[in-house]
Amino acid sequence: MKSYVTSLSTESYLPGVFALNESLRRVESSHPLLVLTSPGIVPAVSNKLLQAGMAVKGVPASVPVPADLKAASGHWGHTFDKLHVFGLTEYDKLVYVDSDMIVLTNIDELFDKPHMSAVAAGQLLNPAWNRLNSGLMAIVPESGLPEKIALTLDKARSDQALGGATAIGDQDLINAYYWKWASSPELHLDQGYNVFQCDLDAYIEKQGYRLPEDAGQHERTVKIVHFIGPQKPWMKGASLKHYVNVVRKRGAVRWERRIFSAYKKVIKQSAMSLDAQR
Repeated sequence: MKSYVTSLSTESYLPGVFALNESLRRVESSHPLLVLTSPGIVPAVSNKLLQAGMAVKGVPASVPVPADLKAASGHWGHTFDKLHVFGLTEYDKLVYVDSDMIVLTNIDELFDKPHMSAVAAGQLLNPAWNRLNSGLMAIVPESGLPEKIALTLDKARSDQALGGATAIGDQDLINAYYWKWASSPELHLDQGYNVFQCDLDAYIEKQGYRLPEDAGQHERTVKIVHFIGPQKPWMKGASLKHYVNVVRKRGAVRWERRIFSAYKKVIKQSAMSLDAQR
């Protein structure tokens, strides 16, 4: 059994989950979306997900990460429950997709990729970046694997401290556990599978990438856009903040504006579809 999967650890990301599901529907994915809900997600929210056609699975208590560390890690402090994906042994293969991503073209081919295929997102602009971004991963679940990854907490904190950082998230634990990933090129997916929205213009204008509707037979296609950062497009005031950010950049952000607008439409459409089903 195969499935896409995302994690909902806080209700504030619910619009992102709906938009992700809508984007997978639009590209005619052959596999459903499973939503892992954290203990704090109330039944009414789970019912909304089920009503929209998604599968829902509640995860047990959070992985053992100190509360003070979660608090100090900002919005990353909510992400540790993502580790439970690695233990869903009722599935043969999972493709994890963050709920702040939009899928622009069919990506079912990722189910044929080896375990821990992922993207060193942003590497074309920052060549020194060689760690996997946990927003998109092909995963073969294994019993006990979430606990094994959680045991790398001290190493992850040490690795971050070397770089002058104090906040950590699930991504840091995953990189600490799969420390050989950087030197395993067979696991490195094309950059188009995880493009940060703030990098989109540089990837298109300078790195030769194209959005699917403009790509044709072009090899470099932006398949997924990742809206990184604490401010998400569905949050209050996001449009104004995005505009201010664009003005501040004073550069060409044509493609970022275009994808931001497209994503807002997907959010609206997913909400309308849910209302129509009630």
